Amino acid sequence: MKKSTIAVIISLAALALIGIIIIQVYWMRNALKLQEELFDNSVSVTMKSVVNRMFDERTTPGLEPFVCSPDCDHRTQQILSAINPIRLDSLMHEEFDGMEITRQYVWGVFDPSTRTFFAGERGNRTNKILTSGHRVSLSCLYKSEQLMLGVYFPNESDVLIWKIVPWMIVSLVFVLVVAFAFSFMIFSFMRQKKLSEIKSDFVNNMTHELKTPISTISLASEMLLNPINMVSEEKTRKYARMIFDENQRLQQQVDQVLQISVLEQGTFKLDLTNFNAHTIIDQCVTRFELAIKNTNGTIRFHPDAHDFQLNADVNHFQNIVCNLLDNAVKYSSGKADITVTTRNEDGMLVIGLVDKGIGISHDNQKMIFEKLYRVPTGNRHDVKGFGLGLYYVKTITEALNGKVKVRSELNKGSVFEVFLPLNVSVATYEG
Repeated sequence: MKKSTIAVIISLAALALIGIIIIQVYWMRNALKLQEELFDNSVSVTMKSVVNRMFDERTTPGLEPFVCSPDCDHRTQQILSAINPIRLDSLMHEEFDGMEITRQYVWGVFDPSTRTFFAGERGNRTNKILTSGHRVSLSCLYKSEQLMLGVYFPNESDVLIWKIVPWMIVSLVFVLVVAFAFSFMIFSFMRQKKLSEIKSDFVNNMTHELKTPISTISLASEMLLNPINMVSEEKTRKYARMIFDENQRLQQQVDQVLQISVLEQGTFKLDLTNFNAHTIIDQCVTRFELAIKNTNGTIRFHPDAHDFQLNADVNHFQNIVCNLLDNAVKYSSGKADITVTTRNEDGMLVIGLVDKGIGISHDNQKMIFEKLYRVPTGNRHDVKGFGLGLYYVKTITEALNGKVKVRSELNKGSVFEVFLPLNVSVATYEG
């Protein structure tokens, strides 16, 4: 699939997800507005019911008349006698409790034209009552003035929001699930694309690596079959040696590929013995000195560890060191400059390998220990290998209860460190 097509699909899916989120927010806002309207209607019905009951009780015998305080003027006394604030408060409690609106409210009777307050809650909430949208006329109780009964709810917003909180939570959970699924699918898709590139790179390199020795063997065989060359014993030996060497190389490459299933299944066994780690490392360094001799490269070994006796598998340990050295040589730009060190740290032997090669980017460092992974190079084959070396190093090191660390910068080189316990308490590894 083309990158442009992938980008379009991801963009459309992202826009669809954003659209879903916007629609959910829009629905939540509408739900809140609906709750506000329902609340306003409930309050209005309740307040009208209170006024109607007050009107019905005006001529009911047995109700004690309201007595105004001595400092009341004649007008206030008439108003309070007509509306009876004590009975009004009692009826409001009954009605509001019956409607199950909220128990937290304050009320007041006032003249909206003069903003004169006659009864109810006084203090810092007086202005809230005067400006409240919840009000009803009291003209049926006192016709001389345009009196209003106002109610203010201090926690009105909280009451309304809590009515839709469960739906908001459910909606949020669904949106998060969809967002997580979308992100996971994109991540999985990109990972599969990355693995596809790795597989393609592996196939290209494997084809190239296997084709070279096959071509060489074929050419050498043709030369041996040529009657002219049969006369020369020297040429016969030369071509025979060439066939033998290329066959050995081909066998090593096939064995390396076959190691994938063994390492992945974790059924290999470790033959633990006590040995001198410095001796094995020195043998590996000596072997690679010959490999970089023609490039004027240098390789140094600084055995600084004071405790270097390991209880591990000698062959696997040697392969770990050789694989790291092989990578350092292959990824050195120009002549190789490699330093191998050892030290002791927290009861472990630390083998460090420092090179001044091309380095590894931060993103690729996270994947270099994965099976078959090689830093993508397209169709270039200037660096040989199948991407199994570091996977092998990590797998065997962890089988020996150790660990591998890497630090690297592009164009500055890399530092690999292998931590192995001085006493390995396992006899076999069953992954």
